[in-house]
Amino acid sequence: MPEFVPIRQLLALVIGGGWGEASPTEECTQIVSIVRGADFPEVRHGDVTSLPMRYEKSERVKRRQLQAGDIILEISGGTNERPTGRSIFVSESMINSVDHPIIPASFCRLLRPDSSKVDSLFLFYWLQHMYEAGRTWGYQVRSTGIANFQTEFFMDEEFVRLPSIAEQRRIAGVLGALDDLIEVNRRLIADLLASSDAIAATPIDEVSEVTFADVCDIFGGGTPSTKEDTYWGREIRWATPTDITALPSPYLFDTSRRITPAGLDACTSKLMPKGSILMTSRATIGAFAIAQEPTAVNQGFIAVEPRAEVDRWFLFHEMRRRVPEFIQRANGSTFLELSRGVFKSLPVSWPSLEARTELFHRLDPLHSAAASLQAEIQELEAARDELLPLLMSGRVRVGDVAA
Repeated sequence: MPEFVPIRQLLALVIGGGWGEASPTEECTQIVSIVRGADFPEVRHGDVTSLPMRYEKSERVKRRQLQAGDIILEISGGTNERPTGRSIFVSESMINSVDHPIIPASFCRLLRPDSSKVDSLFLFYWLQHMYEAGRTWGYQVRSTGIANFQTEFFMDEEFVRLPSIAEQRRIAGVLGALDDLIEVNRRLIADLLASSDAIAATPIDEVSEVTFADVCDIFGGGTPSTKEDTYWGREIRWATPTDITALPSPYLFDTSRRITPAGLDACTSKLMPKGSILMTSRATIGAFAIAQEPTAVNQGFIAVEPRAEVDRWFLFHEMRRRVPEFIQRANGSTFLELSRGVFKSLPVSWPSLEARTELFHRLDPLHSAAASLQAEIQELEAARDELLPLLMSGRVRVGDVAA
């Protein structure tokens, strides 16, 4: 029978991170890349290009340098909706992607599993299971508005259901295979988007000078009263900027909240048709999505509806290319906002119908393939998230999954 073991007994090393100095000093001479909680989404998918580079004491780096199989645990941060306690697994490819040491940041902990007792990837998936189940809420305290994870209490009070090492590896193998498929799809999507950007960047000779308002229909959004329960339901997708910034690729299939037809009537958003270009226009300016289903939006958007199907991809890539300009033209005392009025008036070098049609036929298969891969990712993630608690609890065994 599997035993339940406190996490502390499964760890060979638990140690805090570091932050070092921005420039080398007499003591801090070792250059390092540092993983912060803010970097978790990118690092989880193997992207370490945006990690900050700092200088640390060599003796501190020696104890904190990440190895393949380590786990990084976030111990400070979180929000009212998201607790602390997120974790990421350190892969061999992550270690090999830079030519200097990587260490966790001060607000994280390095957990090094004892390989004689637990499979590292299995323990990582247990931590994922714990987090998704909401148990990390019970291990945090809040002081001065910042949530802090009680690591010592957690290591003694969180018990892991521990099957044999062989069974642990089988469980980790099933979940890992799904994550590997997800990662393959992400890389394919990135390649498709890079190809699309390269094609869209090809100069076009025959253009006329127009404005955005001349060539597409431009809308804003709104929010139904949150005090009226009849406005909120499951019928109509309703996007907020968070829905867009959380996307791994610019294809929006669903939203975290939905509204009713009455809610749509009560706000200033229209129901944008499938294929509409949604761009965040407040605070974070220039995050994009193509609506894959009819979707309403809140007031943090400029929503663009092409007047002809062949205009869609020119407009999408033109808008993405001009984000730095949009940010420069934004204003606001509390947060930056690009107004619809300013956006409508901006000039556009508008290609001929023949050139736009040719561009559409070159780009549409690439975007269609990328959107299909993103839909497949969502199915794989749903399968993984459904299996995770079942495998960890023992309600489903690996053999049952294979069958």
